[in-house]
Parts: sequence; C-alpha cells; structure tokens
Amino acid sequence: MFAGFQQTTKAFCKSKDLRAAFTLLELLLVLTIIVVIGSMAIPAFDRMMERQKLRSAAEEMRLAWDSAKITAMRTGQAQVFNCEVGTNGYSIEPLILHDDVNNVGEGATLLNGGVAVETSSTSYGMSTTAADTSDLAKTLDESLQFTSCVVAGDLRAFSMAQSGETASVNLQTVNQAVIFYPDGTTSTAELRLQNERGDSVGVQIRGLTGHTKLLAFVAGGEATL
Repeated sequence: MFAGFQQTTKAFCKSKDLRAAFTLLELLLVLTIIVVIGSMAIPAFDRMMERQKLRSAAEEMRLAWDSAKITAMRTGQAQVFNCEVGTNGYSIEPLILHDDVNNVGEGATLLNGGVAVETSSTSYGMSTTAADTSDLAKTLDESLQFTSCVVAGDLRAFSMAQSGETASVNLQTVNQAVIFYPDGTTSTAELRLQNERGDSVGVQIRGLTGHTKLLAFVAGGEATL
C-alpha cells in the first residue's frame, strides 16, 4: 500500500513538473502577442514624440520672443523677429536706426561703414567692437515649419518703413515683422507651427504688454489642452 502511494505521488509530481514548462506553441503564441502589441505601440509612441517636439518648438519661440523683448529693453534698441512661412527658418536681429548712435546703450548693434559693430561701455565712455552676427539666422527641427505669422497693424513700424529710418531691415517688410521696442511694448502677433502629420500649435504676443502665451494644440482639426 505504501509503495502504491509513493508511485502515485511520483506520478503526480512528474505530471506537475511537465506542466511547469511552456510548449513551443505557447511560446510562439506569446511572441506573436508581443509583436502585435509592439506594432501598435510604436506608431503611437512616434506620434507622441512628434507632438512633444512640436510643443517644445512653440515653447522655444515663446522664450525667444521673451528674450528679444528683454534685449530691446536692456540695450535701448528694438529687435525684429522674422520667419519664412513654409520653412523652418527664422531670425531675430537688431533694428538699427540711423540715429541709434546717440540713443542706444551697451550691447546694442550699430553699422559702422556698413559693418556691424557692438557697443560696450568703458571707463572712457562707449566703445565698439565687431559684432557676432553668426547666430542671427536660426532653424527649428527639419520636421517642423512655420505655417503663418500674422502681425496686427503697427503704426510705429509703418512710420519707420515710410520714413526710411531703419538701416538694417528691409523697408518693405519691417511693418510685417514682429518688433520688440525698448519701452517693453511689441507688435501684436500670432504665429503657427506645424509638423509633418499636420498637428499644429501657435504662439501669441500682446503688443501693449509684450506678454506671450502658447495657443491650443490642434490635432486632426480638434483643439486640445
């Protein structure tokens, strides 16, 4: 009787050990499920990364506008933002006026014989050195582009364009650019960025206060927070 019990116990344990292992069919089934889930998750992850890249670019623009406003107030010289719709290129450069030599402060950019020079203060007064203009033109990620940049009517910019005061920016386009003035005010403007999937997001600036904010993200024509 005891011997029969031992045999039954061994048979049960052996059967249990065999079921503890996976069959080849079960392994293939698990691998198939993993592949299917992965094929669904990767595109969703790609979309998430592309949208995050778009939002980050919009935040970059907002910070660039804030920086341009601060630079204008610090140097006493207006700054100009321009972007080329349909591309990822933009620039922020000083708006050099013919009478800037008498009005601007340290860090401003002037034209001396057609060459850009930067002002700096010394114990003997204001001096100038060659200005570094290599970083005026910038680009966003190549998968992004500007789709619009709408600037509200700016009487000061229009006046400068008509009078020919500016010495650095195309007179025909200065009243269409986003301008940051030394008194802290700016143009009122709104720009839109878009990725290759058609998702878009915008940045807005209020002229009276120079306050910037991100606009609603748009995916598939539906705005989200």
